[in-house]
Order: sequence, then structure tokens, then C-alpha cells
Amino acid sequence: MRFFAFLEYTFVIIGAIGMIAARFFYLPKGFHLGLFMVGAGFALGGLESLFTRRMSFRFATHAGEGYDGAPAAIWGLMALAIGSALIASAYLMEEGLWRTTVNGLMRRPGPLIAAGGLLGIGAGALLMFNRGRRGIWRTILLRIPKALLGLLLIVGGLTAIGLGIVEWFDPQAYGRITRQGAAYLDLGSMQRWWRDLTGRFI
Repeated sequence: MRFFAFLEYTFVIIGAIGMIAARFFYLPKGFHLGLFMVGAGFALGGLESLFTRRMSFRFATHAGEGYDGAPAAIWGLMALAIGSALIASAYLMEEGLWRTTVNGLMRRPGPLIAAGGLLGIGAGALLMFNRGRRGIWRTILLRIPKALLGLLLIVGGLTAIGLGIVEWFDPQAYGRITRQGAAYLDLGSMQRWWRDLTGRFI
């Protein structure tokens, strides 16, 4: 097993175990430390991919060769962003600023929406890369659905970034857009249907 992969998995697994144990034994500080460890594992994986242009979290050196180069760099940026967000969350929890930050983002969710859009674009771009073995059935069953899903994620990500920018500069316009979108998609009916469905099992 690769040394960096060992470190990445060790950080993530130990952090996840620490978070679970902290919940069972009521150790708030342990949850913060566990969250930090998980974030450190992802951040380390992201840095590895950015510097080596190879996919991180690989057990063997020859694994994931089809994603060398640009896909690995995209994955590295995504992993680094996720890891940094988890580390920042652990810091905010430790300093008692978590609820204040979350309430602020709920009032002005523009940065959060834009960040989600960037991650969606990254995931879509990874799905758009089609390297490796070719064949008519492989193309029909795997490549085309992956490309369509990737394109959908990219379009959704661009839309989310646009909404995040609008919310940041003009919250009132963002409110009008979201209300019109909710009315167009009839989200109220969907919410009622979901409550009725889940109410039968809960």
C-alpha cells in the first residue's frame, strides 16, 4: 500500500471513529478533533493530487492511471476544498462560532450555494472524462450516461454559481428568483407529498 494513501485513510478512519465515539461517550472536544482529522485526510489527498497529478487515495501506484493529469488536478482541488471546509468547521465548533456562522449562512447563503456549484462542476467534469477501454457497448452503457450526468452536473453547478452571485449582490432579486422557481416546480406539493409518504413509516 502507498505511504500517502495509508496516511490519508488513517486520518479519515481514525477521525470518523473519533466522531462516533465522541457522540456515544459525550465528548464534544473529541468530535471536533475527529472532524479535524477527517478534514486533514481529505486535504492531504487533495495536496497529493495537485502536486503529483495522480489520483489520491489509491492503494497501488498503478491504480487510476486513466485519470492522470487534469482529472487528478480537479479531484485534488475538490478534495482540498472539502478538507479545508471540514477543518474550518472543526475550528468554528472549537471556538463556539459554529451556530453563529451557520445562522449567517442561512440568512445569506450565497457563498455556500456558489461553493456547492463549484463542487458540482468539478464532479461533472470528472464524469466527462472518458479514458480507458473503448467499445460500442461500453460507450452506450457507460460513457454516454456518464457524459450526460456530467453535463447535467456542470449546468447545475453553473446555475448554482449564478444564483450565489445574485444572492450576494442582490438578495431581493434572489428571493424573487427562488420564489418563482418554487412556484414553477410546485415545490410545495412535492414537500406535502414527501411528508405524507414519510409520515406513514415514521
